[in-house]
Amino acid sequence: MKRLFSSAFVAMALTLAVSACNSGKTENTATDSLADTIDSTADATADTMRADADKVDSAADARVDSLKK
Repeated sequence: MKRLFSSAFVAMALTLAVSACNSGKTENTATDSLADTIDSTADATADTMRADADKVDSAADARVDSLKK
């Protein structure tokens, strides 16, 4: 009985050691490329929205200035 438990423990330890050695990071270039594309698209959209907001702000400021006169 004692050998059964020790054999099972050794087998489990070897299994864990082998799985830990094979769990290195693998590169996924498709996912990285997609993430870069999404980031650049989001940045471009944010820049466009900022430019539009600046146009609205300047138009509103011009309108307020014309009403003050």
